[in-house]
Amino acid sequence: MSNSPFYKKAFPEIKEKNKDKFTNWVKSNMPGKSTCSAASIIMKAKKNKYSSDVRSMANYANNFGCKK
Repeated sequence: MSNSPFYKKAFPEIKEKNKDKFTNWVKSNMPGKSTCSAASIIMKAKKNKYSSDVRSMANYANNFGCKK
């Protein structure tokens, strides 16, 4: 175990009201794209192209759901 203050023991959970929010956004706004590929596209795009809410959901998906 690490004693680092940045080390977190548990996976950051998504609140129940926010579950599938990004997946549903991707299905309606980027048909044919997977959630991970859409998250990657959003994070590479200019910051003002997508709202901060969408960018934060994409960042979460990239960091915790799309790593292999």
